[in-house]
Parts: sequence; C-alpha cells; structure tokens
Amino acid sequence: MNIALKFSLLVFLVFCASANADAPQITGVEKALEKPLIERYVIDELKDLRMQNMILRNEVEKRISRAEVEQTDRAARYMTDTIGNVFYLIAAATSILIFAGWNSFRDIKRKTEEIVETRLDKITEKYNSQMQSLQDALTLQSKKILDNQNKIYNTQYIHSLWMRSNLETNPQSRIDLYDEILKVNSADAEVYAYKADAVLDMDEYEWALSLSNKAIEIDSEYGYAYWQRSCANAVLGNINEAIEDLQTSIEKSPQLRDEIAGEALFENLKESEEFKRLRL
Repeated sequence: MNIALKFSLLVFLVFCASANADAPQITGVEKALEKPLIERYVIDELKDLRMQNMILRNEVEKRISRAEVEQTDRAARYMTDTIGNVFYLIAAATSILIFAGWNSFRDIKRKTEEIVETRLDKITEKYNSQMQSLQDALTLQSKKILDNQNKIYNTQYIHSLWMRSNLETNPQSRIDLYDEILKVNSADAEVYAYKADAVLDMDEYEWALSLSNKAIEIDSEYGYAYWQRSCANAVLGNINEAIEDLQTSIEKSPQLRDEIAGEALFENLKESEEFKRLRL
C-alpha cells in the first residue's frame, strides 16, 4: 500500500468519523472494515515471501555456477602444471635411461609411454574424485538451503492461516482453514483439537470425538484434546468417559479448570459428584 493510498484511506476514515458523530452508530462496521485489511496484509506478506523465495533461489544458482566455473579453472591450471611436470619427468627419465645403458630408443619410448600413461591415469582419477566430491557437497548444500527455505515458507503460511482462523466466526470456514494447515503438517495435534472445537459448534459430536482421539494419538500430553473429547462424550451421554477425560485435561492443563463453569456442553455432568469436585 503506497503513501497516497494510505493518506486517502486516512482522510476517508476521518470524514466517516466526523459524519457519524451525530448519526446512530452502526455496530460491526469496524470489524467489517478490519477483516479485508487483515486479509490484504496476509496476501501482501505471502507475495513478499514468494519474491524473497525467487531472489534466494536465483542467488543460490548463481553461487553454484560460480563455484563450478572456479573449480573448472582450477582443475585446468592443475592439469597444465601437471603435464609440464610430466614432460620434465620424461626428460629426466630419458637421461637416466641413456646413462644407465639403455641404448635402445624403442625401449626408451615404451618405458616413457608407460610412465606417462600411469601418471596421467592417476591424475585423471584424482581429478574425477575431487570433482565428484565437490559436486556432491554442492548438491547437499543446495538441498539443505531449499529444505530450510521450504520450512520457512510453510511456517509463515501456517501462521497466516492461524491468524485467519482466529478472525473467523463461521465454524465451516474455520474447519476449511484447519484443513489447509493439515495439508502442510498432518501431525499437528493442536489443529485436530481446534477443528474438533469447530465441529462441536456444528453439533457434529461423533466427528468431534474422532478428531479428539486423533489429537490424543499424536500428542497424549495435550490437555486441550482431552477437553474436547470430554465435551463430545458429555453430549453423547458417556458420563464416565467425559468425567475421566475432563480430569485428565485439568491434570495436564490446570488453567482449564477455570473454563468448566462456562462450558455449556457439560450440562449432562452437573449432577455428577465427581464433576462437582472437579469444579472446586
């Protein structure tokens, strides 16, 4: 959002505030205006993240290309120096053979070729090994960079979905957002528990019970999942299971005790002595 657009929005808000000073106040307008702005903010953040992702990827490709070119130049210089040294060795070996009494030029040529071929084979093998090691290291490093980049993107994306779900009042819209999070991370117990809470608002108690069981299966220490299962069991008439789950949720998350009195789904538990003790 540029400066001119921000200034225009500010003038519009001031004008609306002054115009509505004496008029009857309409409730919900601020919330209705705030929601599109927040969604626009999230969209802009995702756009910036994609741009940064493209820039980082281009930078990584440039660095890899530069490293490969430098390694190739280094290898070429190394090969040139090595060949020069080989020729010096050939000359020295020839002199030694002559002085040692090897007068046959055929034998000198054959021995020289064997020495050169052996030396070149060793140099080539060493060069190929070093190039393969460098290529493997660059590939591994590139994979790590891309993996970290994907993790950062997924974290930002999940965070934006959580923000949107906190603003939604419609249970089905919240469920859709939780499903999007589960596509990125299917092993998040918190998402299943909050999805169960939205399902309870739709009076889908069997579904909520299944989602709560999935959350507990993923993280047996997550107290809020036991709370949601207790709510589902209470409505379904499973009094003993509801009391047991409620006690477990309070043991794992003591702050939930303060929420018992305000939970309407515990209506079937009010006559239970164990429930009364849990409220104390």
